[in-house]
Formats: sequence, structure tokens, C-alpha cells
Amino acid sequence: MHQLFQFQQKLVPDLIKKMEDRYSILKTIASVEPVGRRALASHLKRTERQIRSEIEFLDEHGLVKVTSKGMFVTTDGREIIDGYHQILREGSDLNLMEQQLKQQLPIKQVKIVPGNADESKEVKQLLGKQAAKLLMDSFQPESIVTVTGGSTTAAVGDYLKPVDQIHPLFVPARGGLGDLHEYQANSICVKMAERTNGQYRLLYVPDEIDEELHVRMQQEPTIHEVLQLLNRADIVIHGIGDALTMARRRKSSENTMKQIEKNGAVGESFGYYFDKNGKTVHRVNSLGISLEHLANINKVITVAGGLSKGEAISAYLKWGQSDVLVIDEAIARHLLAIYIN
Repeated sequence: MHQLFQFQQKLVPDLIKKMEDRYSILKTIASVEPVGRRALASHLKRTERQIRSEIEFLDEHGLVKVTSKGMFVTTDGREIIDGYHQILREGSDLNLMEQQLKQQLPIKQVKIVPGNADESKEVKQLLGKQAAKLLMDSFQPESIVTVTGGSTTAAVGDYLKPVDQIHPLFVPARGGLGDLHEYQANSICVKMAERTNGQYRLLYVPDEIDEELHVRMQQEPTIHEVLQLLNRADIVIHGIGDALTMARRRKSSENTMKQIEKNGAVGESFGYYFDKNGKTVHRVNSLGISLEHLANINKVITVAGGLSKGEAISAYLKWGQSDVLVIDEAIARHLLAIYIN
């Protein structure tokens, strides 16, 4: 199957594009049905003329049903939607890539989803779904899970489910970044706890504080409790950020921005900025998990997607620790180019 897929990519590359286009149309209809052609064209940012022949094909093959109320996806069409990414995986070389990266990197498990998260929101959903499964498989009866903020970890929360007789406790890894509420570590912890019938504790502190406030806040009873839980955590699930993007999100001072850029920082995680060689070039003064904590945690799950983060992720693998790496195909190929080619 894999060899056939390679031949198809080389001999008829437009076949893959055609397949992706039809899948995109099917999935869009399923998400907004019933929908007319004009509205569908608007959702897909195409003209009615561009999608007319594709609708006729899907209708002819029983994948959609066209009615006076609009178009619907049939049962056969939904089976295509549900199985599409698994078929892509079986036909591609993702399994081989996982094994190659596992051999090259100091990581116990690598999972790759097809696509590039920079180009498709759906790829981020696939990352969240895969990471959620791995996280649920890691739960123990008294697990304490430390969670960072960000859109990728938020996607993980969307796919969590209750696990029999297990009620994990979720704790934010750090304070807030001042970002969108749904991407804050506190908000993600609440979501994850609700979806797993678990519990949560919140850390109501800014992500970056001065030294005097840093000392005083550690003495606050509620904050002290969360910090103690962080010390006992057995699972960490986190994303990785581009250095300058994260500095801007923190509204860092001009001097800090210059220092980060001058020292060649490419990635950020847990409040640390590091260069391409994995050397720490700046650290945010904040409360929460530190690099030293990672060595004492049973399982560190790293989730990231998008080729734009390729350099940041390769740098993190030199700087930090990870037991499970969940990435998309674009990042996987970037890493293989570094370690194998």
C-alpha cells in the first residue's frame, strides 16, 4: 500500500490534490448541513462554478444527497470523512517515519499525524485527538497532570473522555500569559477536568513578575498548595512556542526582546527561551514548573504542529526532556532532514 501511494504521488500528484479537495467539500457540507451551493462556495472561498462538478460527482457516487432544503452528507459520505486520515496514514510512510525518529531521538514514543498545522486547522485537531488518547492511556488512579497554555493543548482537552475509576487532578504549569481566555492554562485545566470527571486547581498569578512579588506570592496558601502539587505531578503535557512570538504574547520589554533576538533564541517552553543548540538564553521570572522538574516526572508529553515551529521543536529536543512526541507530518519531515539526511 505504501509503495502504491508513493507511485501515485510521483505519477499522478494531481490525484492526491483532487482527493483532498473532495474530502474538504464533504467535511464542510457535514459541518453546516443542510447547505446550498452558494453558501458552500462561500464557506470554501470558491465560486459555485468551481464546485459544481465536484458536487455532481459526490451526488452520483452516493456520498451526498441534494434536496430542495440543501445538501446533506449520506452515511457512506460520513464513513469517508471518519476514515480519511487513517487511510492516508496507512498509504503513506508515517509509521516508518515514527520508527526512524524514535531511533534518532531520546524519546520513547513518537506519533505523527498527516498534514501541516500551519495550513489546516484540522491537523491541529488531529494532534489534539492523538495526544488526548496518549494522555488517557497514561492516567493512574492518583495522577496529577501539569498543563501548559496554548491552542494545541486546548485542542487536547476537546478529545478527553472519562476513564473508568480514575479522576485525575489537573494543575496549570505556569501563570497566565494574558492571551485569549480559552488558551490559558487555567481554562484548559478546567476543561480537561470536566471532560474526564477529574479535579483541578488554578494558579492565579501573572506569567512574568518581579523578584519581590515572586517571593511574596509563594507564601500565599492557595499558590503554595498548587506549587506543592506541581512538585508531585507525574504527567506533563505541553506545547512549544516560537521564541519571538511568545515574547510578544508576554508583552516583554523592549530590552528583553532585544536580548532574546540578539542571543539567537528560536524556541520557548515553560518560560525558558533557548537557541538552536538547546542553550537557555533567557528565563522568565515566574511561578510554576521549571526545567529541573521535568527530570522527576514520569511522563512528559510534547505536542506541536506546523512547519513554522520546526526549528523551535528541534531546539527543544536538545534543551528539554520528552517521553512522548506528538507532531504533524511537516515537522516530522523537518526533523528527519536534520537527523538522517
